[in-house]
Amino acid sequence: MTIKFHYKFEAAHRFLGPSSQKCCTPHGHTWNAHLQLRFTGSELNAQMMGVEFAELKRDWKKIIDEVFDHSYLHNYKDPIVESLLVAHPEARLIPFPGDPTTELIGLLLFSKMDRIIAKSPYSEKVEVDSITIEETKTNQVTCDKDFFSKTIGAFDGFSGWWQKTEVDDRSFSVGK
Repeated sequence: MTIKFHYKFEAAHRFLGPSSQKCCTPHGHTWNAHLQLRFTGSELNAQMMGVEFAELKRDWKKIIDEVFDHSYLHNYKDPIVESLLVAHPEARLIPFPGDPTTELIGLLLFSKMDRIIAKSPYSEKVEVDSITIEETKTNQVTCDKDFFSKTIGAFDGFSGWWQKTEVDDRSFSVGK
């Protein structure tokens, strides 16, 4: 059985690398974020639920609404960040260990939710199955457990928010 939660957020990003020249200019999207959990429990509870939905989606909703919504997703090397902080020290800035592509957003959100679920009281009943990020109505990426397991090690030289269980953490550093 799978359980899905979907929320949307507004956020800007830009790329520093040469892969997409038009994406080098800061721009925004209405992103759609889908969390899919796999029920791993052996039975439903007395209320005929795997786990109460409110418990399962609380942290996911908070990450999307209070951290990612109206934020600037940026490569940690982005020189614009310094100016943004001078103009608005409380800006919602979310650093990434590379360009904040839809693929990297999905991968790191998978990491964050995987850690949150693993530390939760319902860790024995559900696990993160996949996270799908829609950048636009025509472009979306799904990060599943297999891709996550094979890929996340590429970021071992960085420490950041995606490794923390605190929902509102936006930390980042190079090196562990």
